Amino acid sequence: MAGVTVVQGVDDTLRDLATAAIADLDLDPRPAVTVGPLDRQSAEPRLNWFLYRVAPNAAYRNMEPPNGGWRTQRGRPPLALELHYLLTAFAGDLSEGGDQDQFVHTGLLAVMQALHGNAILGPGAPGLSPLVGPLIEPLRITIEPLDLDTLGKLWTAAAQPLRLSVGYLVSLVVVDAPTAHVAGPPVAEPRVHVLPTLGPRWRALTPDRASFGDDLRAVVEGVLPGTEFVLQRAPTDPAGPEGGWPMTVLPGTELMLRLPRADLAPGPRRLDARTTVEGLPAGMDSIGLTIAPAVTGHSGTAQPGATVTLETAHSAPDVEVFLGGTRVDPAAVTAVSATQVDVVLPDDTPSGPLPVALRAGKVAGRPGGDLVVGP
Repeated sequence: MAGVTVVQGVDDTLRDLATAAIADLDLDPRPAVTVGPLDRQSAEPRLNWFLYRVAPNAAYRNMEPPNGGWRTQRGRPPLALELHYLLTAFAGDLSEGGDQDQFVHTGLLAVMQALHGNAILGPGAPGLSPLVGPLIEPLRITIEPLDLDTLGKLWTAAAQPLRLSVGYLVSLVVVDAPTAHVAGPPVAEPRVHVLPTLGPRWRALTPDRASFGDDLRAVVEGVLPGTEFVLQRAPTDPAGPEGGWPMTVLPGTELMLRLPRADLAPGPRRLDARTTVEGLPAGMDSIGLTIAPAVTGHSGTAQPGATVTLETAHSAPDVEVFLGGTRVDPAAVTAVSATQVDVVLPDDTPSGPLPVALRAGKVAGRPGGDLVVGP
């Protein structure tokens, strides 16, 4: 299949076909054939090909090459395109006789006649540029009806007066994938495992919003010795396994899980139950879990105007602190890390125990241990 020069090949093909069509005409002057934009000026008459639109080919979109199929290009389908051209007759500068239009009109009809008789170009066809091939199917050049409104918009965009033009559609134009499919090694040793279940199936996860240290009750059917529970990674998580975070499985008769780390980013996640047998996947199911920020402890003097260090889980740079349900001024809050937040208590903070809560990553956490504020 062709590379990124295929459009240049189609340009060359259309120009050469048009040039050959008017070569034997008794015209003086004989129109030239060009490829370029509509606003290009010329004193001499000419016929111009203008590529104004590139669109996907619906029939071959994401389709494997029919002459090779999955054995060579699996997962890397070629880019299948249709090219929309405008063939325009430019009369050139006005002469004494004022008859330039008749020359370009004659040439335009000669080109249309030639394209009508050679609308399908297969491999080795006269005029077909080598940059177009090899072809998946013959190159087809067909007239594309364009209404006056469409033509008017094209010429208005070019800031030029309307000229006699004919639309043409060229298809199929194919650009090969930059990398070819590389087949894996053959099966060295066939292995067959008959499993007692169809794989894990989630039935419930309680609660569905949790912080580090919370116990999660998992109700999953079809759990096998090779089943593991993996939490999806988030872009702002710390460095760790690319495949996800393995959850902590607590011992006991019930299946209980815990989050593996306190510095994971807050927000909704996907929790997978994955079963593998001798390294091969044997089933997976997923359920949603939201990680919420939480306050796990504090240090410092809890007095109005003083700075208190909150020990946290799953904090974030946009963390907000609530004391007794009242939001603290963001200017008084410093997000040190996912596990530490410093907050300057407002001067009007009342004395006594106050519940502390966080909101981070647009997720609100439950109130933590009371902060006992002194006088």
